[in-house]
Amino acid sequence: MSWHAAFPQPKSTPAEITAQDLGALTGTPGVDYIVIDVRRTDIIGDADAARAMIPGALNLAAQTLYPTLPTAGLLLKNIPTVVFHCNSCKAGGRGQRSAAWYQDWLDAHGITSSKALVLQGGWKAWLEAFPDKVIKV
Repeated sequence: MSWHAAFPQPKSTPAEITAQDLGALTGTPGVDYIVIDVRRTDIIGDADAARAMIPGALNLAAQTLYPTLPTAGLLLKNIPTVVFHCNSCKAGGRGQRSAAWYQDWLDAHGITSSKALVLQGGWKAWLEAFPDKVIKV
């Protein structure tokens, strides 16, 4: 059984943002935008490159995001742009699924002050575009 089988299928399809566009965002991280890294065990994987994060990102594992949305949503709802990513953000993967669950939560509560985006290509795309803009964990 898949880790997400116990949770509802997401309804929304959040747009993507490229690593270059994410890197070019201006404003204050955590106020104007925030990055949510939904990796769990692979954030501390065997490869040295895996043991790092995008500066300013929060790690909220996809496996626990859905049941914590009532709290996480309240914390994130006033941040205009919330970018989700996993390792590669493939279709149906953790990054897209998590972003969609957050967008569904926003839509269900009539909240328009925030929107979910998916980092196109995920962590791998960020690392390729910005190998020197990472925080080791």
